[in-house]
Amino acid sequence: MDLSLNHFSRDYRAARNGLVAAAGEAAGWSHQAHRHPLPGLDGEPIFVDTFWRGPAEASRVLVITAGTHGVEGFCGSALQSQFVADAPSLPDDTAVLMIHAVNPYGYSHIRRVNEDNVDINRNFVDFGDGPPENTAYSDVEPLLNPAELPDGRIKAIMDDLMKLNETMGFLQFFKAVSGGQYEFSRGVQFGGSEPAWSRRTVETIWNTMLAKAGIIVQFDVHTGLGPNAVGTLMMAADPEEPHHALAQEWFGDMMVTPRPKTREETILGGYLNGGLERTMSEAWVIPMTLEYGTEPPEAVLAAMIEENWLVHHGDIESPRGQAIKARLREVFLPADDEWRRAILARGRQVFSDALTKLATLERRLDKPQ
Repeated sequence: MDLSLNHFSRDYRAARNGLVAAAGEAAGWSHQAHRHPLPGLDGEPIFVDTFWRGPAEASRVLVITAGTHGVEGFCGSALQSQFVADAPSLPDDTAVLMIHAVNPYGYSHIRRVNEDNVDINRNFVDFGDGPPENTAYSDVEPLLNPAELPDGRIKAIMDDLMKLNETMGFLQFFKAVSGGQYEFSRGVQFGGSEPAWSRRTVETIWNTMLAKAGIIVQFDVHTGLGPNAVGTLMMAADPEEPHHALAQEWFGDMMVTPRPKTREETILGGYLNGGLERTMSEAWVIPMTLEYGTEPPEAVLAAMIEENWLVHHGDIESPRGQAIKARLREVFLPADDEWRRAILARGRQVFSDALTKLATLERRLDKPQ
């Protein structure tokens, strides 16, 4: 099968319209739309869309989500479009749920975050226990969230951050710049103060559409981290958990991090995959992230800092503002055709293998102990 670059769309609207049309023309897909309270960049309504194929009461479900980090949705949407076009055979008692544009506001407006500057992949925490603390972020907040950003300042900021990386140690630095923080509402990686609209909507989708599932294999598609054009599989699991060895047997080498025992040990918190595990606690959830590398991490971080400054302090419509927006899009969706073909090839391989392996798991309605 060809790796058609037409699966990549120019904007949220084209991606959404294309996927809705393709699923409507293909056999077996059902579609539901959840309208966001705010409009998109073009002034038109935006949605979280679900696409289901397979038996309504299937005990095994493959879940593919896109756009948790809004602007990263271009890649996940392309993989979903390709999946519809490929029309793979589904094993018995197996269904597929695709969730398009978990964060439609960020996708449409070319932001990683939502309408309230909330990083949806840091929002799936228990706010009833009070927001998590991240003192590591507090120490670097002035660099990550500058009030002024004259030409040339971003290079000095990145130089200072790279020096801190050398002195803080990798894990502490990673927690500072990417772990999620709940104090500075205009800062980067802000996890919010309550469940966001996208989180509430996705939890409703899970509770409604996955109620009959006993085994759920989840892929949340992201871009911007890791080697260029490489689709790295990641998961959080302790060594004794059944899916720790299972996923590596299925897919080979992948990045597996142990689950933190306390909030203080948490390096990266509030992510969607963890939210799925908690919401569907009666099912056996095998949650993974499919992360595609683009540019070096310092280039991605610089683009995020500039765009965050632009939204809170700059002029989006100015030539500089438009250049910053274009740069953010580029670090999460490279224009290079070879990069895009590699993304499509890896996605096809991972989803095909997942369907095949999912069919081999014993049907059960209780989590393996």
